[in-house]
Amino acid sequence: MKNWRRFWATAILAWIVFIGLDFLFHASLLKSLWQEEVDAFKSPEDLFILIPSGYLSFLLLTLLTGYCFTKIYPTKPSHIQATRFTLIFGLLYTVGNLLGLYSYVNIPLKHLVIYNLVYFVEITAVVFIYYKAMYRKKLKKVIWYCLLTFFLSVFVGVVIQNII
Repeated sequence: MKNWRRFWATAILAWIVFIGLDFLFHASLLKSLWQEEVDAFKSPEDLFILIPSGYLSFLLLTLLTGYCFTKIYPTKPSHIQATRFTLIFGLLYTVGNLLGLYSYVNIPLKHLVIYNLVYFVEITAVVFIYYKAMYRKKLKKVIWYCLLTFFLSVFVGVVIQNII
C-alpha cells in the first residue's frame, strides 16, 4: 500500500462513523430489543462496562474491511466494483457471523438477523468512506462529512431515546 498515513486517517474516520451509526441503531432504534429478556445477554451494567470492547471490535472490523478493499483495489475502482465488494464482503461477514453465533449462542434468530443487518449497513458505510477517501487528493470534504455523520447519528439517537 502506497499511503499508510492516508489509510490510518481513513480508518479512524470510518471508525468514528461506525460508532455513530452503531449508537443510532443500538441505543435508540433497537433499544427495545436490548431490553427484552434474553438468557444470553449480559446485565445492562455489564453491557455498559464492555462498550469499549465493542468499539475495539468495530475498529478491527474497520481495519479489516479497509485493508481488504485497498489491497484488492490499489487504484480507484468503479462504482460497480465498489458495490460488488461491499455486497460480497458484507454478506460473507454478516451471514458468517449470524450462522456462527446461531450455532452456539442462545439468542433469538430475530435478534441475530437484525444485529447483523446493522453490521451490513455499517460495513457499507465503511467501504463508502474508504472509496471516497483513499483515492482523492484532499481529505477535507471527507473529514467534514464523516464528522457530520457521526454527530448527526448521535444527535438523532439521543432525540429518539428521549421521545420513545
